[in-house]
Amino acid sequence: MNRIIILLATILFAAVGSALAQDSPIKERQALMKKNGEATKLVSAMLKGETPYDAAAAAEAMTGINGSMDKFVTLFPEGSAEGSDAKPEIWDDKADFDAKAETVKEATAKTAEAAPGGKDSFQAAFANVGQGCKGCHEKYRVPPKN
Repeated sequence: MNRIIILLATILFAAVGSALAQDSPIKERQALMKKNGEATKLVSAMLKGETPYDAAAAAEAMTGINGSMDKFVTLFPEGSAEGSDAKPEIWDDKADFDAKAETVKEATAKTAEAAPGGKDSFQAAFANVGQGCKGCHEKYRVPPKN
């Protein structure tokens, strides 16, 4: 009887662990994108003149997004689309998805480097970050519901 209880507990534990592990990449990538969104909002507020331009903060925001891209592309294991905003096309063309993330990484690196040059220099470079994000979101993200 004790063996049956132990066996059932082991099976239950494995099933729960497996379910949690499948949720983990979705939650982790959502948290990562939320953090990147906050960095983008900070920079956008500076560029719109809503807050003073701060070169160090602008560079830090871009460096943060840059640093997240390597991790981000690993958070899409097979079977992690359901319950997320990820389109199936990510897994159909993973090489293109990874390339788009690399484009964002390159753009954020250049934008971080442009930050000390002033707001105009930063803004010109930041346009490429926006284009990179938009390209990926349009192709690989389900549009948000209004």
